[in-house]
Amino acid sequence: MSTNDGENEEIVTCSELLEQIDDEEAELDRERALYGNCDTDTCTYPQGYVKRQALFVCMTCNNNGNGQLAGVCAACAFHCHNNHEVNELYTRRFFRCDCGNSKLSHQPCKLYPNKDPENVSNKYDDNFRGLYCTCKRPYPDKELPSDDDAMIQCMICEDWFHSQHLGVPTPMEENEADQMDMICQACVTKHPFLAQYDESSAIPSRPVENNAAASNNPPCFLTSNVNENELHTIFLRDGWRNRLCRCVQCCKIYDDLNLTVVFNDDDAIQEYEKQALAKSENLDADKLLASSLQKLDHVKKLEVLQGINDFKKSLGDFLRDKANGDGVLTATDVTTFFADLQEKRKEQQRTTFMPPDNCKF
Repeated sequence: MSTNDGENEEIVTCSELLEQIDDEEAELDRERALYGNCDTDTCTYPQGYVKRQALFVCMTCNNNGNGQLAGVCAACAFHCHNNHEVNELYTRRFFRCDCGNSKLSHQPCKLYPNKDPENVSNKYDDNFRGLYCTCKRPYPDKELPSDDDAMIQCMICEDWFHSQHLGVPTPMEENEADQMDMICQACVTKHPFLAQYDESSAIPSRPVENNAAASNNPPCFLTSNVNENELHTIFLRDGWRNRLCRCVQCCKIYDDLNLTVVFNDDDAIQEYEKQALAKSENLDADKLLASSLQKLDHVKKLEVLQGINDFKKSLGDFLRDKANGDGVLTATDVTTFFADLQEKRKEQQRTTFMPPDNCKF
């Protein structure tokens, strides 16, 4: 980035502009990865304890209700809790929608009202109170700079942690932290054998395939020399499940600790996102928009169409003005344009199929 000496304002190059556009596309991909597997018109309750689904917490209902913790599916977040303060928990395992049951009895479910009073197998943590990490702070945290507010989810307890509170440096190599699985210090301490899969550990481990090939009852290749005073957060690269010991004793431990599902390849969040992206790519955007518009009244329909046209016009005018002028893009120009783009995208989400715009991303 260079500086315009005449006005002392930073000038944005084409490559920097393209990088910001790529960032916008990455954010859209993230939303597609989250919502691609969601049916935003059908409550997931009849499916039982869904293996993995996007999950939301209605802070408005939690604060106005009986104080019990509850979570709702994407469809209920959109239809039953619209205009409420809704927090996104990303995805959770084996959770059944609480919308309209005894925990949220003051807010009847519009999609599937005939629910049992309670989902006894649901698990709740401080995230359902709007608190995260070891610091038990809200997200987003207005007291933290945005650069310090990035969160990473533990693949076992599914809590979210600030990178600076993990107790170890985050990997900054070929595979960045958000492309790796993280297991927090509390979970490693609870399950010390996991420390032996830490790639920074000196404890050797042989590929599970080599053990399995030896016999139908492979020996355990884990050691017992784990210093429990030095247990810490660990990061695991893609494919780490293939290195897990699958001996009889270890498999029994996984079952006893309810970790067997977690250790299956299809549980990986990367696999969920891959399937969701593939599913969302098969959606016809024009048909999706047309379907959404059909559900709106005439005034709202015109507002949506006007918003899309305004976006196209603003982008064209922005680029045309720069091309006809001095051709220089300043940091202020780009910041302003993308701020407007974000607001328009949020407005489109409010009036189409996405959950409420006050969901936490």
